[in-house]
Amino acid sequence: MKIKRFLDKDSRRAMARIRSEMGPDAVILSNKSIDGQVELVAAMDFDEAALGANYAASALDTNPLAPSDEVDSPTLIDLQRELGNLRSMLEGKLSNLAWRDTAGHRSTKTVVYNRLIRLGLSRTLSGQIMDKLAASDDLEKYWTNSLEMLGRSIPTMAGDKLLNQGGIVALVGSTGVGKTTTIAKLAARFVVRHGNKNIGLVTTDCYRIGGQEQLEVFANYLGIPMIVASDATQIKPALDKLSSKSLILVDTAGMSQRDIRLYEQFSALNSAGYDIDTYVVLSATTQQRALSEVVQVFNQELAGAMITKADESAGLGGVLDVVIRNRLKLAYVSIGQKVPEDLIPARSDYLVGKAVDLMAQEVNVSSDKNQVNERARSMAV
Repeated sequence: MKIKRFLDKDSRRAMARIRSEMGPDAVILSNKSIDGQVELVAAMDFDEAALGANYAASALDTNPLAPSDEVDSPTLIDLQRELGNLRSMLEGKLSNLAWRDTAGHRSTKTVVYNRLIRLGLSRTLSGQIMDKLAASDDLEKYWTNSLEMLGRSIPTMAGDKLLNQGGIVALVGSTGVGKTTTIAKLAARFVVRHGNKNIGLVTTDCYRIGGQEQLEVFANYLGIPMIVASDATQIKPALDKLSSKSLILVDTAGMSQRDIRLYEQFSALNSAGYDIDTYVVLSATTQQRALSEVVQVFNQELAGAMITKADESAGLGGVLDVVIRNRLKLAYVSIGQKVPEDLIPARSDYLVGKAVDLMAQEVNVSSDKNQVNERARSMAV
């Protein structure tokens, strides 16, 4: 394995040198700022065993967890995702150590902490909430205070601000999270409130069979224009045609969070020459780690998020944890398939209440299963 250090004015120049000298398969091991310049350490013919030996020798000179300013390289995107996962794992381990002393007895703090875990929150966030609360022997009051703190931690937009202020709004996210249906709900809400003269739709979904047709049906029903942008070069002309509209909704193609085309699609929107507010759509039924990976693809360039399939999920803690940790401002929550009734402005009190209800349902289902199993065992005897 060949390891080389590159020092340049900025990350983009350093990346260009790496690609030129080491090729596109080079792996970025670390990056940091030194006297106003950026240092990147890259490896070719990457080998984990060899990396371990080199890392021990250079641990004092590199910072593998330092954030990168460069986000348009597939290599960097993969590295940032892995580093994010590593950081989450370390935070979880530290949280476990912090709570080890209280795990052996049923204090109110331990009980509430375990409830937050059952809610679906990570150990890190649950521990942070507990650390901020004053100790109390009143269990239910302590539980209520923890939920209030959780609610205050959820960033939300005010009412229908997104639709009232207008602009260009794009929805991005993985396959099957409900972006097209959410676009239809947003369009219908706008038409009901403001009429159909000042809204237009753009779709870049040329991958999914029936994706364009589904949105076209909604557009025809509402009497609003829809333009298909089949590639990056057609996005700007499409927006030009609809520039007189006060609200333009852009539906994008869904892909795996590990597909580099998902980020390329996001980059195409940013390079269209328009001020576009991009919202990531997060399904409440998706695993927390996958949700984190989706958010990491777009880095810190999101205007906010929308939650879908809240009615289909067994819990909301996972998606709320991702929203809080990434400080994503929630705009809307989808609670069903009806257009437009089943799209509501995000409210922290509703989300926390829904999360608690789902946790209670899960506990009841688990209790019922245990009772059935116990009866089955007694009958077998």
